[in-house]
Amino acid sequence: MKELFIVEGKSAASTVQQALYKPSQTVLAMQGKIINVDKASDAKIAANPLYQKLFKALVCGTQGDCQAADLPFSRVLILTDPDMDGSHARMLLLKLFERYLSPLIAANLVSVILPPLFRIRDMQSPQTYYAWNEQQRNTLLETMNNADITRFKGVAQFSMAECSELLLDPNTRKQIDVTLDG
Repeated sequence: MKELFIVEGKSAASTVQQALYKPSQTVLAMQGKIINVDKASDAKIAANPLYQKLFKALVCGTQGDCQAADLPFSRVLILTDPDMDGSHARMLLLKLFERYLSPLIAANLVSVILPPLFRIRDMQSPQTYYAWNEQQRNTLLETMNNADITRFKGVAQFSMAECSELLLDPNTRKQIDVTLDG
């Protein structure tokens, strides 16, 4: 089975596409503004081109018709940018899954990939470190005299090797399984 990575936009999709393990991974770009399902009618959601594209790719129906067994993927992974806009897009997608695709969540088929926010290169050694928040960054910096810090704004900023290791490889990526609140 394949993993489906849902990303924000064409540039992120292009970066991820280059690093994918093609036999078992594929990417779907959500290009444009994601609608808040809490504020939109079912008709507006059904007419939205982004959501139509997503529902078509998932092939498992929506709401009461959603069948986890029909999903052609072993896992759906939401991979948004590490900044605040990415967090907002991730929350909107999670609300969509909760409202229209909850059987996928109940079957433990939906996860979120957490990209690091910072790359820190120790200029005194060949080491590169990653931090997922400012506190981790500050802790790492305490041990260095000279560091080169990159703050990632989007998935497209990751090198192919970083994308592969930090975002795509199931053994090394930071992944949170999504659950339904009881």
